[in-house]
Amino acid sequence: MDMKFDTILIFTIAGVWSALALAYALAPWPGMIGYAWVWGFGATLFLGLGMALRAAGRRAERAEQ
Repeated sequence: MDMKFDTILIFTIAGVWSALALAYALAPWPGMIGYAWVWGFGATLFLGLGMALRAAGRRAERAEQ
């Protein structure tokens, strides 16, 4: 599997989780803010993973040259 596809997939997941965190944060029910924290934390983890994958991909490209 291509490393670039994996990175795009991880960033897409981070975007979806961010959108869910925002939706829960803006929900009119006060009990939903806890879910926003969970989704936001997950989005942050996926964003960090995506950045690490992108850096690893760039290092691999430089090593091939």
